[in-house]
This record gives sequence, structure tokens and C-alpha cells, in this order.
Amino acid sequence: MSPRGRRPAGSPDAREAILAAARTAFARDGYRTSLRGVARGAGVDPALVHHYFRDRAELFAEAVVASAAGTGAVDISERAQAISRLAPEELGEGIVRSFVGLWDGLGGDRFSAVIRAAMSNDESLAPFRDFIVTGILGNIMDKLAPDRPELRGQLIAGQLIGFGVVRWLARLDEVASLDIEEAVALIAPTIQRYATGELPSSAA
Repeated sequence: MSPRGRRPAGSPDAREAILAAARTAFARDGYRTSLRGVARGAGVDPALVHHYFRDRAELFAEAVVASAAGTGAVDISERAQAISRLAPEELGEGIVRSFVGLWDGLGGDRFSAVIRAAMSNDESLAPFRDFIVTGILGNIMDKLAPDRPELRGQLIAGQLIGFGVVRWLARLDEVASLDIEEAVALIAPTIQRYATGELPSSAA
């Protein structure tokens, strides 16, 4: 620690202190946790949090999702950034390919661990839900959806999480045996419709 009680920028344990403080803060305050509050809990300058983590979604992904999955850094935010650069008509395929590729690559047991941790109680589920809907899909929908971005993001989240539960948690054989191209062909049109298709008039 520095004389003022803060860890210096070059401290080798500063990043781990930020992650530990983030896990505590997200568990206590949910996804609304501020990066400044995490910095205060870790005893570091707020700029150091931004040095290691681009935004709150990236911090949540590594502090909470990667921790629950029992793995190292999870590039969820990087994948979301890449999807946000796609043309609107490419969203369905891009989202499904990224989602299935990520968790197939990490191993289905990692997805199962994250879901079990998130659903252990209401307090755990709320930050995970907000991370998916707001932190990841919210930014994409705000940029690319023609209207009702919150509804579209929630519909996409429900489709993806449901597919993930069937594929990696319940391991239903027909869905679990799909390769990524088959999964994209089957699921992407629905995701595309949720992202950019016309909504029923009763939902408008």
C-alpha cells in the first residue's frame, strides 16, 4: 500500500484486489455497482480500474462470470464489441455464433456452473440478468435495433439462456449434439427476428 492507503499502479496485486472488491460489490449492490465504488473498495485510484477493465460489463465478466465458471478471463465484452460492429442484418448469426462458440470452447460445464451460481438465489440472479440484458445486449440493441431495444434485448437473452440450459445444463441429446453451424442455422433466424424484425402491434 502507498502512504495514502492506495495500492500503487504498478502493484502486482492491484488487479486481483480490484477483482476481489468487484465480486464483493456486485454481490452486495448488484449490477448497478459503480467502478468508482470498486476502486474505493480495492484501495486503488479509479483510473486504475479503467486501465485494467474497459467498462463495467468487462469487469463483471471477469470478476463474476469467469469466477463462477472456474476459468480465466472470459472475452464476453470483446465479443459484444465485435457484434456491435456488424450490420443489422448480420446480428442473428453473429450473436448465436459468438454465444455458442464461447461456451463450446470453454466447455459446457462452465456454462452450467455460471447458471447454477446465478440461480442460487434472487440476489445472485439479478446482477447476472442485468449483465446480459443491459451490459451486453443493451448496448448492441441501443445501437442497432429499430425500436423497443429493451424488449428486443430481453427476448434475445431469454432465447440464448434457454438454448444454453438445454444444450449444456440439461444436455438434451439432439440439441447437445448440434455443431455450431447447425445451431446457427436453427437459432439465428429467431434471434434476427427479435433484433430487427417488426414487433406485433400489441407489443409496440
